[in-house]
Amino acid sequence: MTLKNEKETNDFGVKNYDFEPSQEVEINQKVNEITLTYNQVKQGSRVVPVKAVFKIYVKNETFCFSASLSNTDKEWLLRELTYPIFTDIKTKNNLANVYLPSGLGQRFEDPASFGKKSFDYPSGRGTMQWFSINTFNAGLYIANHDASRSKKQFNVSYSNEAKSFNASVTFPIFKNDFDMPEVVVTIYQGKWHEAAKRYRSWYDSQFKLPEIPAWVKQESGWLLAILKQQNGYVMWKYHELDQLCDIAEKNGFKTIGLFGWANGGHDYLYPNYIPDDLLGGRPALKAAIERAHKRGFKIVVYANGTLIDAGTEYYRYEGNNTIALKEDKSAYTSSIRKYNSATPVVFTEASYSSKVWRKTMLDLALQAHELGADGILYDQVGVKQALLNFSKIQDHTLPQESGTKFRYLMMNEIRTTLKKLNPEFVVMTEGVNDGVFTDIDYFHGWGDGTYPDANAFPSLFKYTFPELVKTQRHSSPMLPRYHANFATVTGQRHEIETRWEADVNYLKNGKLPDENSYKDEAYFAPNPKSINEIPADVATKYLHDLIKFETENGEFFRTGKFIDEEGFTVTGQDIMAKGFQNGNRLGIVVWNQHNTEKRPFQIEISGFQLNESKEPESDNKEKALKPNSIRLLIYSKK
Repeated sequence: MTLKNEKETNDFGVKNYDFEPSQEVEINQKVNEITLTYNQVKQGSRVVPVKAVFKIYVKNETFCFSASLSNTDKEWLLRELTYPIFTDIKTKNNLANVYLPSGLGQRFEDPASFGKKSFDYPSGRGTMQWFSINTFNAGLYIANHDASRSKKQFNVSYSNEAKSFNASVTFPIFKNDFDMPEVVVTIYQGKWHEAAKRYRSWYDSQFKLPEIPAWVKQESGWLLAILKQQNGYVMWKYHELDQLCDIAEKNGFKTIGLFGWANGGHDYLYPNYIPDDLLGGRPALKAAIERAHKRGFKIVVYANGTLIDAGTEYYRYEGNNTIALKEDKSAYTSSIRKYNSATPVVFTEASYSSKVWRKTMLDLALQAHELGADGILYDQVGVKQALLNFSKIQDHTLPQESGTKFRYLMMNEIRTTLKKLNPEFVVMTEGVNDGVFTDIDYFHGWGDGTYPDANAFPSLFKYTFPELVKTQRHSSPMLPRYHANFATVTGQRHEIETRWEADVNYLKNGKLPDENSYKDEAYFAPNPKSINEIPADVATKYLHDLIKFETENGEFFRTGKFIDEEGFTVTGQDIMAKGFQNGNRLGIVVWNQHNTEKRPFQIEISGFQLNESKEPESDNKEKALKPNSIRLLIYSKK
């Protein structure tokens, strides 16, 4: 555990010391429980009268770990506790997969190259309070069943020398008494799905997921459109929302996200979101949204839920009330540079435990409703880790509460208020974590698993929470076939984005970007080569046809329950398959991931019979799948 000496601390520096329990311990053992009681902790010659009680017990065939700490020495403050600590976790033949809840999920298949990893919950890098180490037919589930959804860090590492895993959980404290939320550990038979089921069962005992509007469940994804950039460059005016609807329709979308829609543009002047006269003014924006509604479109407007532009009047007059402070009383700062030719914009981190900030965010939702929008997206609220906030004038008692308890409170206040005005109004955020899941309708893609990469494993979160409606992430005006298929198979909605001048030229005029098109853009600009791989009309047609295919088979892709590969096996080189169940019917989507060669495959399943086989582009009668193509196999229970 870590303690801080209050006498050795001032506003300009903090001295922390790591202590361990003394060797003198009282042991009380029962049939299914052992209690270890220490009356002091030591660090070298330092001794502090911290009473530490550690319990290990068995409940429902699961090992449980709890702890309570109390300190009577006012010279010392308890800062954090790392417990339990597991060492020398070995698997047969040193073979194991590690499943971590970063983004939608990550899977690491080679222990020797795993190294050391940590994830902070709640955040976009720590989206659930559990992880698993799994072999072929068994696994180890380590979780914190914490109904308060408090801040903590999970740590896991692999030692090549010892050929074993180590794991631990670290909790912030910042007071002189602490009751640790229960950590549970169990060995289970089967695949990682068993661990996910355990976590979901616990989650359901504590929380209820929101009832989301029917239109969200039927979503195909969206066109994300930045109207005005950070440097003031106008790419779309309000009246051009009609053209954006045309573009979205050609690709198969019926929802548009308006980013950079206010006077500051995107990533500038936050949190001032004032309809911009340069873009046409408030009446033009309201009129454009109404025209979009008449065409059957939904419009969601953007707000950043965490950042304050340090150059604004808002920061000057409300900064002390709204920003999170480090322990040395300095602000948490960051900067975003969108163009090489422009200076970065400096931001401070807002505090969810600020009444002023929560009201500011609620007012933005009320403004979105007044403008006629169908929802509001709070950027980074699902992504940002819980910062330690040492402000003394806000609502939190402990520094770790600002980014947990009060984040949840803010989103609940917004959702509750807006649902009373319009039950169909949606609250969105970027990224996902199950701490905010109870108050979010629709999630914007961010992080691991929202795009294909080496360790991406979106099934982890999607299987645990199959109700999730979330877009993939693709910061480009063209969605390549491979990325589109990836989203379909993994149960994600689609996305294209228009962020830059070259994006506008591509979408408006069909002009392909060249190597200089994004030369000045410094912030996640697309790769021109990927956009130029195929003609624009070919890419647009495939996405449109794919979305049409998903919609026609909505019982699986829209309202089916994602079951990953549970209940069936698939074999075949370069083949991925995932299942969506709806009542007695099962749709298995098979994808040949090879870009140039056909691939045969085989599905083994019991208790079901194959009724139908479909593809987005044609009724392919061949057994083999064409390159980079998908097929839906529809089964019914026998």
